[in-house]
Order: sequence, then C-alpha cells, then structure tokens
Amino acid sequence: MNTTDYDVIIVGGGPVGLLLACLLKQQGQRIRVLERRTESIAHSAAIGITPPSLHILEKLGLASKFISSGVKVRDCFVHGQRGKLGCVSFREIPDEHRFILSLPQVTTIALLQDHLGPEHFEAGCEVSYVRQTADHCEVQAGGSRLTARFVVACDGSRSSVRSVIGMRAPGRSYDCHFVMGDFVDRSSFGDEAHLFFTAAGSVESFPLPGGQRRWVVQTDTRMDRPPPGLVSMLTKQRTGIDVPAADQVNESVFTPRKFNCDRYYEGRILFCGDAAHGMSPIGGQGMNTGFADAEFLAEILTRSDPLKLLPAYNRYRRKAAKTAIFRAEWGMWLGTWRGRVRSALRDFILKYLLCQGPVARHMGSFYAMLTIPFNTLKRVPAASLQPRTL
Repeated sequence: MNTTDYDVIIVGGGPVGLLLACLLKQQGQRIRVLERRTESIAHSAAIGITPPSLHILEKLGLASKFISSGVKVRDCFVHGQRGKLGCVSFREIPDEHRFILSLPQVTTIALLQDHLGPEHFEAGCEVSYVRQTADHCEVQAGGSRLTARFVVACDGSRSSVRSVIGMRAPGRSYDCHFVMGDFVDRSSFGDEAHLFFTAAGSVESFPLPGGQRRWVVQTDTRMDRPPPGLVSMLTKQRTGIDVPAADQVNESVFTPRKFNCDRYYEGRILFCGDAAHGMSPIGGQGMNTGFADAEFLAEILTRSDPLKLLPAYNRYRRKAAKTAIFRAEWGMWLGTWRGRVRSALRDFILKYLLCQGPVARHMGSFYAMLTIPFNTLKRVPAASLQPRTL
C-alpha cells in the first residue's frame, strides 16, 4: 500500500536529474521531477559525453539516439606557443565507443525529457522547503505539498536543498576566468577538438552538431558583461584563426570552482551530480560524474532497504568525485599558465611527457574517464551493494 505521493521526488530537471528519473521510471518507481526553469537554457553549457556515460544510456536504449544527434570527437590536437605539440586520440581506447560525444546540453535535456514523458515532469516549480520524518519526506513546491519516500537533490552547484538542510560543501573558486561562445563553424577542423595554450592565455575549440563550433577563451578577470566580439578577438590574437563575431550564436561566462559535500545523503534526502560535487568544467568531467551518481542511486533506490545502502553510495561516489575534481583541477592548472617561461615549460611537458612516449598511449583513456574509479556500476564491487547495518 502506497502511503506517499511518490517513491522519489527529484529536485532539478537538468541532465543528471532527468537521467535518474528515466532510470527509476524503468524500474517502475513512482517519480516526480520538479524543475524551477520554465524555458530551455539559452547559454553554452556541458557538451562532452564520455564512453562510460554512453554505457549508462544504453540501459535506457538511448545511446544510439544520443550518438546520432552528436559529433564523435576522435582526436584532440594540442598546440603550444610555437605550434602543434601532439594529439590525444581516442581511436584506440579500450572501449567500443572510441570517441567523446559532443552534444549540447540543451539537446541532452530534450532527449532525456522526451524519454521520461511529460507526466513525470513539472516546470516552473521552485522548492521552498524540504523536511523529513523517519519514513518519508515532505516537499513544499509552489502551492503544493508533496510527499515521497526519498528526495534527491539534482539542483546544481547552488543547490537550494543543500542550503535548506545545512549540508556543508567545502570548496573554493579558482583564480581563473573564461568566456565561451558557440559559432557557425567556418574552420577546417571538422570533428577535431583543438587546444591552444599560449603565454597570453588558453583557447579551446570543440565541434558541435549542426555546423557549429564552441570556442572558449581564458580572460584576466571575470567579465559578467564581455565586450562584443571578445571571444573572436582573443581567438585571433592567440591562434591567428579568424572567428567572425557575426557568426556567434550565444555566450556565457564562468569562473570554475570546486567543492565536495561532507556527505551525499542526510537521512532520506540525497545529493546527486552538481548538488553533491563541483569541479572545473575543463575536461568535461562534471556531468559525466553526475551520470554515474544517478546510475548508482537508481540501483539502490529500487532495493528493499535503500537506507542501508546509502553509506556505499556515499563512499564510492565521493571517491570517484574526488578523483575527477583532482584531474579537472590538474588540467586547468597546467592549461592556464601564463608568461613565456611557464609556457615554454608547459610546452615541454605536453610535448615530451603527455603527447609522446609511454604516457601518451594512456592519455585517451584518461580523458575519456575510463580510468576514473567506479565510473559505472559494473566497476563497483557487488558485495558493496548488499545491505549493511547502519
């Protein structure tokens, strides 16, 4: 007999919340996704989907639809102060998906939302409070009071649920800043990614479906209102490549930050994706780490006694996030060095240590997140998913 409105209420209808909802729906759970926004995101956001995430999407029968909607990035060329340094290739990584899929976040959301169905999703619904008892949670959203066995916060790095219950998330902002925009692609790069590391700052370039390309430029300070044509100007100055400002489709600004919640659950209130952990978007590891969170949660929330499995969720997913946070930080730290001396040192490291020699053959797996611990549920010890006494 059901004594609550839902089994699980998911706060936040981004990629991670929607993936979790789809996985729970597949298992017959009564779910509700509450999303504050009423319109699709208009700015640039996460685009890289790694092979482990594609395997998770295969559980829903969605991997092929995602792949056909995106661009397969098989090679990432690295440029230094004096020219090309090498290439990180995904063509020989030990996985059937030998590429990183480039797909705009707005498309990822649309595909997942379509799979979920409108009956499980409510937009324009801001959560004002969450409280819990021994056997259920109560959520106030707009003018409605809803109950569920569990509440999962997937409401991003500024999680309101996390604030409401007072869960600590120690971290800090980095002292580096970026502006990125999507443009009509008139380059000759095709489906290649290109990274340019110069003494004046970095420029990154990634293909997008629909004949577009993303350009990301490092800036001296945070620019909440960048001057018109900034991305085009800095790209031209640092790479010599002409990216017409008139071809720009959108723009966004970000200052990376990192944090990791003290714990990924408090009773029946759980944290997933960016609500649980935050990392530099450089390398595209944040959303994919969240996808693995969602897969783990979807598994334990369908078990007979999920409360006894939450310590395992906390242990394994915090370890995975800690590794991803460190790797994203390391890549950003190296990529944002400035000045001729430091740039020369970086060129040496990239060319002779990372793009050549014995380390080079492992870089594809590294950036494809194949070496992140517990990157899918298959890599979690089966014994850890057996109930333990709290």
